Amino acid sequence: MTIRYAGIALMVGVVLAFVAPLFMPGYTFINPVDQTDFPAARDALGASAVLAQWMTFLTLISLLLMSFGFVGLYPLASRQAGFGGRLLQFGIIATLIEWSILIIATGMRHFEIHLMQRSNMVADGSQSAAEFQAAALAVHIDMTAVTLAFIALAPIASSIFGLGLSRRFDSMDLFKVASYLLVAGGLVGLVNYLFAMSAPDAGIQALLMVNTIVLYIQGICLIIVGYGMYRGRDELAEES
Repeated sequence: MTIRYAGIALMVGVVLAFVAPLFMPGYTFINPVDQTDFPAARDALGASAVLAQWMTFLTLISLLLMSFGFVGLYPLASRQAGFGGRLLQFGIIATLIEWSILIIATGMRHFEIHLMQRSNMVADGSQSAAEFQAAALAVHIDMTAVTLAFIALAPIASSIFGLGLSRRFDSMDLFKVASYLLVAGGLVGLVNYLFAMSAPDAGIQALLMVNTIVLYIQGICLIIVGYGMYRGRDELAEES
């Protein structure tokens, strides 16, 4: 039964992770700006601070739910014999680590938004609105640096997890395809990251777009895995 709850948590977590960026100020629907323009990204969050706080909180919840889903898979990985089991264990641990990094970055976003809210409420205090905005910009830059660690680790963790998971399936079906897509997406993301690191003058917007597309494809694959866990698929079910 635990694995089924974990499957539900994984599916719901991914859906929330899809929804939150769509309504995050500065991104897709709400006052979209160039995210490489740090002051513009900061100002977009400050202009719709309450919505930004809620979408950030939604992101935190999504990460906790997805983490619970992966923890539910770990006992299966620990009982899986051979190299595939060790790969799956490593992939689960690596994924939990990179999601933990993203949780830290999300907390930093909460504080950045709070600073922008404070800048709008300055009255007779010692700090001016400009000082709060400067502090928010500094937090935003630090948050971006922390997020970069997530971007670097995510494709590696996804590839290892997908490869280990694929070894649990004998026949080529939707779940095995999803596992291989996690591997392929991870490899594309890794190449994309290494290219961006090696060619800093390349079009960063195109590289960010590739990274976003890969993350959404991998999210769909995780929904498929979560569905298999929920339905009690033999390869994803608790052993009696």
